[in-house]
Amino acid sequence: MESQRKFAVQKPQGKKWETLALVDNLPAGKREFSEAVRAHGRGYVRLIQVDFESEEALSNYDWRLVELHDPYKGTGRPKPTVVAGSERPMKPKKGKGPGEKVPVPLKTWMLACLIAVVVGIAWALTYHRP
Repeated sequence: MESQRKFAVQKPQGKKWETLALVDNLPAGKREFSEAVRAHGRGYVRLIQVDFESEEALSNYDWRLVELHDPYKGTGRPKPTVVAGSERPMKPKKGKGPGEKVPVPLKTWMLACLIAVVVGIAWALTYHRP
């Protein structure tokens, strides 16, 4: 059984990788990889070597990463090392509310308004003086 070697250029699609090109040799794979990086440069793109076990069973293969385009490499600040005590939450400053606001669902607002109307009607009927 002779293995067949190909090169694939892929980009992520959900939790899987979508194959953009499958070529027979490394120079063609590198050309396809460069074109894919130009077309999809804002996301990850990878070039892998695929070794199929046989031509009849293309679903059986081994692969090896040849090159990876990482659009986030070298951007932003490096992650700081953890210093003892630095993992504790910061105390909020006085006069400042919580940092994250959570929207109240529409049903909750409607229920609160309905309760307010019922309480208002009950109060008007109970304390109405003729």
